Amino acid sequence: MHDVFVPSAFSSGFFDPHVLPEWRYRIPAFSRITPGLGAMALGTARTAIETLKEIAGVKTPIRSTQTLCDTPDAQARVAQAEALVRSARLFLFDALGQLWTTLLASGEVTMEARALTRLATSHAASSAVQAVDLMYVAGGGNSIYVNCPLECAVRDVHIGHSHIAIQPCVTYATGRVLFGLDSDAPLL
Repeated sequence: MHDVFVPSAFSSGFFDPHVLPEWRYRIPAFSRITPGLGAMALGTARTAIETLKEIAGVKTPIRSTQTLCDTPDAQARVAQAEALVRSARLFLFDALGQLWTTLLASGEVTMEARALTRLATSHAASSAVQAVDLMYVAGGGNSIYVNCPLECAVRDVHIGHSHIAIQPCVTYATGRVLFGLDSDAPLL
C-alpha cells in the first residue's frame, strides 16, 4: 500500500500497554512473536529429516553395497536429529502452555514465564540447527545441490538462528531471572 494514513489508535509499539480485550494481547509482544522463530526452525528441521529419509531409501553411497538408510552412521544421525527436534518442540509447547496458564490465572505474564518462553524459543532454534546439520552431513554429496531441500534447509535454519531474539544473550537473561535477579533484557 502507498500513501495510506494509519491513525495512531490502530498502531502499537513493543512497549505500549495492551488495548485489545482478548487475553492473547496481554502477552508481551516479544513473548507473543518470538516463539514463531523457534517453530519455523523446527519446521525446517522436520523437512530436513523427512528429506534425508527419502534420499536414504534410494541412495547407495559410493564404495558401498548398502542403501544409506542401512548404514549405522545415517541411522544414528537421523535418530539424534529426531530427538533434538521432538524434545525442543515439547519444551517450546510447555513454556508457551505455562505462560498461557499463568496469564489466565493471574491476568499477567510473569517474568519467569517470559524468560522460559524466550529460552525455549532459542533452544528450539539451536536444536533445529544441530538437527539440520546432522541431516546435511548424512546426505553426503546430494546435500550440496540447490535442487536438494537439505541445501536450502541449511541456509534457512542458520539465517533464522542469527536473529537477535534467539541469540546466546537470551540464555544469560533467562539465567538472571531464574536466579531471582532483575532482567537486563528490556524486551524480555
